[in-house]
Amino acid sequence: MRNTYIIFILSLFLWTSCKTNTKDTSSLNTTSTEVSSSNQTSNDNLDVSIKTSEGTFVGGFNLSPIKIVTNNVKYTYKNKPNKHKFYANGQMKYEVKFKESGLKLRDKNSNLLWKVKIYPDKIKISNNEENTNAFVIKSYENKIKVKRNEEELYKVKLNANTIIVNEKAAYTLSSKQDNYAIAILAIEEIPNDHKLFLIAELLNKM
Repeated sequence: MRNTYIIFILSLFLWTSCKTNTKDTSSLNTTSTEVSSSNQTSNDNLDVSIKTSEGTFVGGFNLSPIKIVTNNVKYTYKNKPNKHKFYANGQMKYEVKFKESGLKLRDKNSNLLWKVKIYPDKIKISNNEENTNAFVIKSYENKIKVKRNEEELYKVKLNANTIIVNEKAAYTLSSKQDNYAIAILAIEEIPNDHKLFLIAELLNKM
């Protein structure tokens, strides 16, 4: 009789433990789903979202107030005199400093990444203060050309929401953009996250 009672108690203990583990696992699965859903929605509700022609999300931005999303990171800004400081996860990552004739994109240590000069008919982008070896973006009647040292590197066309680079569909936008600054997307030498900061700030400035 005593042995039967012990076996009963052990069986009840094992059954209770299994039920608790099942409940905990279910709770963990629910939490994981919610986190995944949150990451997914971070790419939504943007003024402009950008995908490659294959459908891969590159990034996007809002213009007012400015918010940048790229590489699954959301950047928000603080407005300072003549500059915007961009933060992610509570840390300052980038700074955009404004001049009357352009802007500069700097990293968190204030090192120059890109200098942009705006002219009435073109934009120049370089990675140095002297603006040497600059990419020159200029709009023509039905196309945009990107040159460097007079050599044509990219020919860009804006076809509704599609960005065509050198006669091939390269990017798709969530909304149509007519400003030729969007041709920055074509410049392979500029990292994608830097492109988004430059485009968003230029669209606000031009």
